[in-house]
Amino acid sequence: MAPITRSSVHGRATDSGPRQLDSPPPSDHEDEEMTDEYDHEEDAQSPYQSSAQDILRPLQDTADRVSKQAEEFAKALDKFVVNREPTDQSLWEDALLLLERFSRIAHNRRQKTAADDSEAQVQKIQLENDLWVLVRNLLACSSPETINNAQIAQDSRLGGLHRYSSNAELWSAFLDSDAVAQEYECILSWLQERAAETSGSVEDLLRDLAEKSERGDGVWSAGPIYTQTAIKQQKRTRVWSKPLEPSNPGLNRTHVRNSDNKPLVTQLDPDSRTRESAVLQEQDEYHEEAAWQTCWEMLRRGQTAADIKSWWAERKEVWRYEVLRGCGASPAEMADSPWLRILNLATNPEWLARCKALAHNPAIVDRYQKAVYGILCGDNAAARSAGKSIDDHLFALFNALLMDRYLHYIQTYRERLGEAGAITYRPQPPSTEQIRQYTTKVHSDPAMKSQTHLPHKLFELTVVSKDYEAFFVNMGQAAAYVAHTTGQGDDLIESNKAHGNEISQVNAQDQDAVRMAVHLQLILRALGFLDSAYAQHEYEMENNIASYISFLQSIGRYQLIPTYAAKLSATRAQHVLGTILINVTNSRERDTMVRLMKHEKINVAEVIYGIFSLANYDDLQKLQKMTQCSPPTMTVPGGTSKFAVLRVRSSLMTGNVTDADERALRSVEWFRYIDAENWGSAAWAFGALYKIFLADGNFVALRQLMDRVSLSEISLAAVGMNLNFADGEPPAQNDGTDDEDMDEDRVNPISPSRRRRDPIAEHPLTRRGNDRETLAFKSLIWRQLEQLTMAIDALDMFQETADNLEANRSNPSLLRTYKRDLKKALDDVRSNIVPLLDNDFLCQPQDEQEGVQLTAIRNHYIPECILAYNSALWFAGHFISRAWLVECMELAQRVAETPMLTNAFVDGGRMKELVRAFAVDSEALLQATEQSGPKAKKMKTDRGNSDIWKVSWKEQDEIDLEAMD
Repeated sequence: MAPITRSSVHGRATDSGPRQLDSPPPSDHEDEEMTDEYDHEEDAQSPYQSSAQDILRPLQDTADRVSKQAEEFAKALDKFVVNREPTDQSLWEDALLLLERFSRIAHNRRQKTAADDSEAQVQKIQLENDLWVLVRNLLACSSPETINNAQIAQDSRLGGLHRYSSNAELWSAFLDSDAVAQEYECILSWLQERAAETSGSVEDLLRDLAEKSERGDGVWSAGPIYTQTAIKQQKRTRVWSKPLEPSNPGLNRTHVRNSDNKPLVTQLDPDSRTRESAVLQEQDEYHEEAAWQTCWEMLRRGQTAADIKSWWAERKEVWRYEVLRGCGASPAEMADSPWLRILNLATNPEWLARCKALAHNPAIVDRYQKAVYGILCGDNAAARSAGKSIDDHLFALFNALLMDRYLHYIQTYRERLGEAGAITYRPQPPSTEQIRQYTTKVHSDPAMKSQTHLPHKLFELTVVSKDYEAFFVNMGQAAAYVAHTTGQGDDLIESNKAHGNEISQVNAQDQDAVRMAVHLQLILRALGFLDSAYAQHEYEMENNIASYISFLQSIGRYQLIPTYAAKLSATRAQHVLGTILINVTNSRERDTMVRLMKHEKINVAEVIYGIFSLANYDDLQKLQKMTQCSPPTMTVPGGTSKFAVLRVRSSLMTGNVTDADERALRSVEWFRYIDAENWGSAAWAFGALYKIFLADGNFVALRQLMDRVSLSEISLAAVGMNLNFADGEPPAQNDGTDDEDMDEDRVNPISPSRRRRDPIAEHPLTRRGNDRETLAFKSLIWRQLEQLTMAIDALDMFQETADNLEANRSNPSLLRTYKRDLKKALDDVRSNIVPLLDNDFLCQPQDEQEGVQLTAIRNHYIPECILAYNSALWFAGHFISRAWLVECMELAQRVAETPMLTNAFVDGGRMKELVRAFAVDSEALLQATEQSGPKAKKMKTDRGNSDIWKVSWKEQDEIDLEAMD
């Protein structure tokens, strides 16, 4: 259906199709190719291969069409710029272009619909196309330009009329002066064209009545021919040359219908039955019924005066054409107008009065005849008598409303002719309430239930009644109900006590209906129609958009989602995108999503934080209440000596990641797209996730977090700088070879930090600036928690290497290799343990709450790591070199000199274990005999020769460690 652009005379489309838009620019959305997952190399003789593909191909084609249509709608919407005031005419013009494009998309889909699709599906697609046309034309009637022109025309056009103005001039002036009348005319034209396009031919509708009228095929002679024969028979029998009269003697006995003995009419003029209270022959009754139904169909389909005249002229009943055109003038320029019946009311008011009388005459029992008179006089009740559908009733209603407004204009015109210059025209107020009464009533009418549940019928009723707020709110409530009933999209929409009405629930389950509702909602909001609805029911209104986004997610069209998420409020967009994007794992797809969000001017930083907070909501709530930290210990009693030492639990940081942990890890992977301005939120999020995993003792997830999203990698991707080093200085590299390390028993003791940091006056996350030093400063807690995880991982790797060495200690060929691996593992442990020995480690919280969290983590993990490190040194002292036992003593001194370390053991209740461990170290050192013999290597340290440890030791009784506590 082409857009109905109003012609002031004809009310017909002036162009044959939708106005062509400029070709859209290449879209950023990339088409996704769908591949056939079936194996095409199956047995050629299998009867299932081709048949399975034949069965699935239509489903695949349908899915492709739906996906393509969704993309086309998104592209069209993306070109619609809404950052203008609703009073800006250019905004309305762009909205009209957008609606034309929607109509074209639906039209193209209709053209490509397979021939074997169901008739219902074809009608559904056609109705969508027609509805976009209707919306476009109604909005054109409501634009600021149209309203302004109508206000100007109310005085100028009326003043230009005179007593000799033609009916066509009156009609044109009326429509130009009344924007509401333009809307009603537009709806009537749309209903007429819909009926003409979707209804069967008149001949097919009347086939049954035609057969009963016994005219035969190809006989064009119409009229009451059987009654005419009876009248002629009476006149021949009576040898009567004059017309028969009902008062003729004996006529009431002989001139009757055989089937029921009712008197037949004596005259054949159109009103004889009413005037004489008589009947026609049965065949003529059927013909008459068919004729009036034909008249109704002609009016209902908006046939032109020329077409109507031609039809009845062929059937030799031109008088019926005179009835339908209003018994007035029939100028040549009105030949193509469907409104001739209304125009002629201006000069033939007597005909209007006669039609009203006939519409209410109880003697007229044919519903189509009554309905035709109702249409001609604008009587809604009479016109509805022939209606079978909602559209029929709407046609009768808007016909009556339009004629009422026109008659009001004619009255004003006549008054002005009598009092020149004293009368001004002011249109009647819109009949919105009357229209809404019908649309409300039809929803509860059992006879219309099947029609109201048809696809897009609710959309149509909403458009003609302009009851947008109720429609969208009900749809939004129904969207929540459907989402939580079906489980699709329930993570995007909260449940609501109000479920919407039954019809809304039906439409909320039809994705085409949801798509249409969403796009209409977005256009109307831009034009200012929904300000009140959004102010009072924003969440329900946005449910419609969230429901459509859920549909796009279900068909895998993630690239279209930002276009619609941008239409949500900031908080809702953050929630919706945060819920959806957690499932996007491909790096290229993430890059594309971020680019599209920036294109739509969505705050990417807020979305990324939303992804994190939604994926970890429950754990973050627990973290806020955290006062203690009691995860499973990472160390267990063990060792090869008679003195018990601690060892790291086997496979501490290996295993499968749970689904919940995987979501948590994915959520922080998005922070690689954060910018320097929002780097503080990334630092806080990573710190929070590390604290969550550490508090639970989730070592498997900790290792994944460290490996997949390290500070170095994320900072390089996000801000282009490696922020792993707070002072910006990379660690010194060791250029020595493995063999040199094995040959020399040199121990480089762990030294304190190169400089003591000054107390921090402000928390890193609140510090201003985007320079390297400031960004690294903001990452302090993140970096320290990552360092703690790296130390735990290094200890775990050392324990695994130590276990391998101990298991193969009797194999000389493998022993040297394992010792070399152990030395590398020990070097890794020593380098990663250094940050943990700093007195400021995890001691600079953001606030009191974080201070409690860091203290709990520190008091648990610092003792664990120190004891595990001491065990590693003890093991190395037995399997590599006794020099590492000296390092144990250095570690003891470091713990004693560093308040943070001492307090961690004391507050964590681990001091007894520490004393016992160092006692074991001391005895092991005293028992060392490696220095005896001529080839013994000298033990060296950076502090000089360790001759102090050259003592003789003789095996004595075991030390009572309990007494030492």
